[in-house]
Amino acid sequence: MLDSYIKFFQAHERILALALVLVFAYFGWNSWLDKSAMDAQTKAAVAQQIAEVQRDADAKIASAVAQQTALFNQAQARYEQEIASLVEAVASRDAASNKQVTKVKATTTTADAVADLNAAYSDLPSPLTVDEAANVPIVDLQHFTVAAIQEQTAVADLNDTKTQLDATKTQLDSAVSLNGALNGQVAGLQSEIKKNDTAAKQELSSCLATARKGKLKWFKVGFVTGFVTGLFTGHAAGF
Repeated sequence: MLDSYIKFFQAHERILALALVLVFAYFGWNSWLDKSAMDAQTKAAVAQQIAEVQRDADAKIASAVAQQTALFNQAQARYEQEIASLVEAVASRDAASNKQVTKVKATTTTADAVADLNAAYSDLPSPLTVDEAANVPIVDLQHFTVAAIQEQTAVADLNDTKTQLDATKTQLDSAVSLNGALNGQVAGLQSEIKKNDTAAKQELSSCLATARKGKLKWFKVGFVTGFVTGLFTGHAAGF
């Protein structure tokens, strides 16, 4: 019976060799197609992952910018309101001072001039009397009174100006702090993007390495198939 099998193989060895080649070629081709499809899917998945990470990072950056912008706008609104209040207070004080100076300059009696002076210098040890000022010209009394009113107004205006400068400094410090916080968030997100990008590239490299191993395996199978087929063909040809 063994002789029958041997004779059958010898009689049909070319057909069998061709069939063997076709079988290996079929399986090799399907495996290559499957591997190529898997590589394409892997690359698409990695690209999608990178895009999702980028979109997520962009959304986080946009959210951080929006939050910081909202905080800055709120602080800016408070600052502008404070400055407007201070400017209004200075303007109102200056207007009242000018009105008071006009009233003082319009004084025509020593008694009124003395009353104005005592009102302007409220911290005197003892008020000036009309008798004490009897020999003092009214214009001199007016000058002393106007000087006191203008000095008090100037001091108050300087204090408000200092308050304005302090508010400006606070606003600038807040802006610098907000900018620093925003830069920190952006830097953190950029680092996250870099880490995810590196991980994605490593995953892609791993997939490509696996693909190369698969191709090498099928190259070995093809080589062995070709070698065996060559032996059959050579034997059939009588070599």
